[in-house]
Amino acid sequence: MIEIWLKSIKRGRVPVKRKFFVFILGFIFLLLPANTLHSCVGRLLVVAVSNSPDQIIMGEMMSVLINERTGTTVNIIQPGDLKACHEAVIKGKACIYISYIGKAQADMGGSDVVNDPQKSYTLVSQSFLEKFDMVWLKPFGFQGPLTNEAHSRKDHGTLATPIATKDTLRKFPVLDRVINKLGNRIDNNIMEELRKKTENQDVKKTVREFLKAQNLI
Repeated sequence: MIEIWLKSIKRGRVPVKRKFFVFILGFIFLLLPANTLHSCVGRLLVVAVSNSPDQIIMGEMMSVLINERTGTTVNIIQPGDLKACHEAVIKGKACIYISYIGKAQADMGGSDVVNDPQKSYTLVSQSFLEKFDMVWLKPFGFQGPLTNEAHSRKDHGTLATPIATKDTLRKFPVLDRVINKLGNRIDNNIMEELRKKTENQDVKKTVREFLKAQNLI
């Protein structure tokens, strides 16, 4: 289409004002896709997860979703427990990890029992933003952490939530929207089903099937 217009311009068939307009429009048209691709494709994200089943499953789920939606390569690391995952992000070894509202609340000096999830979410998200430049995204919907034994989620398990550094969200402008597509989609029952499937099936295959069923990829 652009080539046809350029040929017309050369032949003098297009008025001067329209020539200028078409030139600018074509220039913008060519640049926009390049900028969009440059912001994601060929870049790398690192997600830190602990060794609990729900962390491994959700780490893989975010990895597949981000890669399919943006073309960004995602590496998953397991530095240890939740504290180690947090430290990995602090030290720049990872840029995303998963925590729990009750755990974060306890780390702030409060109780790990959450009576008002919305209020607790607001408090911990504000605290993390101020202290660590980290942004709490939408909770996935299930409570954790989940241990390796079936039905062994502790009574005080609280909402699992992905956390990303503010700098990461600046460098990857669509990342928060992509990850937030998982918000409130995975309740305790769904997580239990996913966990059971991964006992006999590859985790990546399991999460890919789930994402396809949800029309997310």
